[in-house]
Amino acid sequence: MKMLKWTHHPCLAHTINLIVRDALKVMKPAVDKVKAAVEYFHRSTVGAEKLKSTQRQMRMTELRPKQDCTVEFNIYMLKRFLESKDAIISTLTIVNAPVDALTQEEWEVVEEVCRVLEPFEQVTVEISGESYVSSLKNDTPV
Repeated sequence: MKMLKWTHHPCLAHTINLIVRDALKVMKPAVDKVKAAVEYFHRSTVGAEKLKSTQRQMRMTELRPKQDCTVEFNIYMLKRFLESKDAIISTLTIVNAPVDALTQEEWEVVEEVCRVLEPFEQVTVEISGESYVSSLKNDTPV
């Protein structure tokens, strides 16, 4: 870049991702609890089946918790977790899962973070489209 005297323009999506990930460090304890519960449901067939059963009993859509993906700064994992909040709380209690439950305050923090991250997620998806030139956004695929 220096030899050619080009100006370096970092990827906006990556920059947004780094900003959001740094901001999320504030709520790390709650995210860690969510990750532990999600991992439990992915490792335990008993837990996963009980969660599905509880979701059916509560007339909820049967949703398997999403695992963490650093690229997506946890928003999809957190959103999915919130969608099944009541079933997850109930299931973790019934099966006596070896994970720490979120406090009411932590649930509220997760809900607020999802609201705050939503616009960042939308912008990241929009500017990361593979069929568009990354520095320009128009409605015509390249």
